[in-house]
This record gives sequence, structure tokens and C-alpha cells, in this order.
Amino acid sequence: MSERLEWPDGFERTPASERDSYPHGFRVSRTRAFDNVLEELRKMDARNVQVETTAPHTQAQPHRPYADRDPDDPGVIVYFERRGQQFAVPCDRWDNLRDNAQAIAKYLNAKRALERY
Repeated sequence: MSERLEWPDGFERTPASERDSYPHGFRVSRTRAFDNVLEELRKMDARNVQVETTAPHTQAQPHRPYADRDPDDPGVIVYFERRGQQFAVPCDRWDNLRDNAQAIAKYLNAKRALERY
């Protein structure tokens, strides 16, 4: 957690005025969305996983922000290592942490599907 997210090089930020609610309504809680990210990374055998937001995260589950914290910046960045390479997956397209985390989980699931097929 920090006051400001250090956005990874090579990825553009979404202007705050262009962020919307996800129109198709992810039907998960914020806790489930962040857990989904970890589940997808586990299936990818990812290592050294770090989830960053500007909200404070729980000590027991450091990948999860506290449920009652809604920061002004809804961006989520997931850093991990896989097969000896470092990766970053950021998302700030949506106007809340839950939707950005769930979008990352869906992206990781799609990447795994590409590898399978």
C-alpha cells in the first residue's frame, strides 16, 4: 500500500474521467475478486506474488485490501515471477478495486487458456 501507485513502465493509466463501473456486473465480492487473482496465479505456478493498491491491505491476507477502504485511485497492480521472468499486470479501467481485480483475474484466466489451447 502506498499513497500513489507506481504504474509499471509500458502501461498507460486510464484517465480518472474515463473510468466507469463495469457494465456487465461482475458478481463477486471484493474479497472474492482478490482471491480469484491469487487462484489464477496459483494455477500458473507463479511465484513472488505482490498485489498493490493505494488502500491498506490486511496483515493476515496481504493480497486483500480492507473491505471498508475505497481509495480515490482504484488501480490494482499484480507483480509476479513465472518461469524465471518478472511480470506486471495492472488495471485501472474500472472505477473500483473489485472490478479491476476481477478484470485481472479474468485476464490471467484467458492467458492460461491460450497456453492450454
